[in-house]
Amino acid sequence: MSEKTTSADTYRFRSNKFLPHIIIIILIITLWLLALSACGPGEDSDRKVDSAEGGGEVEEETLYGEDLYLFDYEKIALEKTGSIGIEIKNCNIYTDIYEDLIILGEIENISTVNKTDIEVTLDFYNKDNEVIMSETIPSPVNYLNVGSRLPFYYYLYEREKFIEINKIKIGADYKDYNRGFKGNPVVEGEKYYYSGEGNSLVIEGSIINIGENKIKNLELFCTFYNDKEQVVFIKNCYLLREEMIPGEEQRFTLEVMLDEYLPGFTHYRFEVFFEDEIKAAALFITSPYI
Repeated sequence: MSEKTTSADTYRFRSNKFLPHIIIIILIITLWLLALSACGPGEDSDRKVDSAEGGGEVEEETLYGEDLYLFDYEKIALEKTGSIGIEIKNCNIYTDIYEDLIILGEIENISTVNKTDIEVTLDFYNKDNEVIMSETIPSPVNYLNVGSRLPFYYYLYEREKFIEINKIKIGADYKDYNRGFKGNPVVEGEKYYYSGEGNSLVIEGSIINIGENKIKNLELFCTFYNDKEQVVFIKNCYLLREEMIPGEEQRFTLEVMLDEYLPGFTHYRFEVFFEDEIKAAALFITSPYI
């Protein structure tokens, strides 16, 4: 004769059946609560901590995570160092859409002699006025004539250094070149218009060598400014010929895409650079056998 199963036996059976599932759920909830407490405020794994007192650990800022939003490039001071005969002007700093830091400006030859071997120097300082890095920008041209302006730019890609920068000193190194040029290229901007449904700015013009000498290594730059006269963009114009004889003229076309990569500008200026073509003296060799 079989035994009957009581209601108490049935309850114990069901309890034993679901007990493992209840334990697993409790373990999951416990692990979840532990994970939340481990990620609490003040315990960022991306930060390195050292104590300022007694040689311990101090918090080190990084430009990753939320620290990136703390960086404000407008608080960086641009300081122009003095140079005899050279003026640094129209400097600007901003971050582009790739979040790279860009420093731009111009150097102008305000002396009475031409300059050569030109370099722009950048010294980056932290809030304690300590130099954290230095860079030199070589000039793309060999000579800077009296009254001419040379635009420059520098991209800083190392984002971990952004947060440390408090001030940038901009200077220039050069040599005097006590010789005048007989070539004289003159730039004439004839017209500009918009193309591609207003997506591009097209500038047309010409260069005429009104000087007495043939010129070489011809370079044409177009510098764009905002309404504060700060440099925002520099474009090297393509020329068909880098040499021109006296009286020669050549036309050029400059096209600039007006998209999100280009900061806003209100006006522009052309600057031309060149060297005289020096005629080498003919060398005659007389043979003793003639």
